Amino acid sequence: MRIEGVECYVASHWAFVRVITEAGIDGIGEATYFPHPTAVRAVIDDLRGELVGQDAFRPEFLFQRAFKHHCIRDAVLMAALSAVDQALWDIKGKALGVPVWQLLGGRVRDKVRAILLLEAGTEAALVEQAVIARDQGFTAIKIKPFLGDWHRQPMAQMMRSAIGAVEAVREAVGWDIDIAIEMHRNLTPDLAAVFAAAAARISPYFLEDPILPYSVAANASVAGRMAGPVAVAERNTNIWEFREFSDCHAVSILRPDVGLAGGFTQMRKIAAIAESRHQRIVPHNFTAPVSTACHVQLAACTPNWDVQGYVREDRDPWNRVTSHINRIENGYLVIPETPGIGMTLDLEYLADADYVPFGTKFPDGPVRAADGGIKHQ
Repeated sequence: MRIEGVECYVASHWAFVRVITEAGIDGIGEATYFPHPTAVRAVIDDLRGELVGQDAFRPEFLFQRAFKHHCIRDAVLMAALSAVDQALWDIKGKALGVPVWQLLGGRVRDKVRAILLLEAGTEAALVEQAVIARDQGFTAIKIKPFLGDWHRQPMAQMMRSAIGAVEAVREAVGWDIDIAIEMHRNLTPDLAAVFAAAAARISPYFLEDPILPYSVAANASVAGRMAGPVAVAERNTNIWEFREFSDCHAVSILRPDVGLAGGFTQMRKIAAIAESRHQRIVPHNFTAPVSTACHVQLAACTPNWDVQGYVREDRDPWNRVTSHINRIENGYLVIPETPGIGMTLDLEYLADADYVPFGTKFPDGPVRAADGGIKHQ
């Protein structure tokens, strides 16, 4: 089955790919390069000539062909290839009449436990959302406890405020729900260890991204000093980087993203690397429904897949880019039985969708410290 066309659409700051075959079957994918989705579109434009005419049933071959031909360590290229890979597996599933999870070995679970990301600007709002999530049946939530003007506070005040938010959420929801803490790369190794020790009182499900992701050695060092399970590597892009993070035995969880780390083809390899070291997979996922749908397919057939990152999809534009949003029931994502990934793009909407630069989310520019220096966000 030959590839006849490759299209890329941008809506807001998300990029979507559609691969069309001569048989009239198409597949879709999502690229997780939200800072600059138009860069993904430019890469797809460059790759189109190499993909058209190729056999759509050879996702591994086509990934290797493009990855090794364009041999620059590049997150934009990987995001584009990831979306194409998703689309190729979607095509294969549709052509054979089975879900992608069936092609990848069959289901190892009946449903996928979701961990809901709570988005709030104050402790009171965070507590309120946590209670709502619990009452809606979620058994796992993820919180960002660095709130308000934390970046301008003295260290002691910042730590006290963040730990206070964590403890307030635990007190409000009780002990029948798991709470993960998104540290969002906001701390240095020494402060990360201090924070983890204080947060241990609420038994966090995991502590995510304590420091900047660029040094494997630094992340390994800080993970070894932190109390509680540590999750890292959401910004990493290939099996070699994930193997090095997996070598860090203090790391409990790897967080690859199907839209950045190589699609289905490479995510299966990353999960296998982690499984060999008794590590769990909790994928990075805060983007549009296509990415979630692909992760659910992988979760269905991957033994060491843990909770599935989830953000509420019943809002604009996420409820407009696809034919439907992912079904969630009592805190669990439903594994679809439909062929492929079980989702289609709304091409009519995407044809006229607006591009909204990611920077507009931060109209005041990057987060600034009290002395005017730049803080990571």
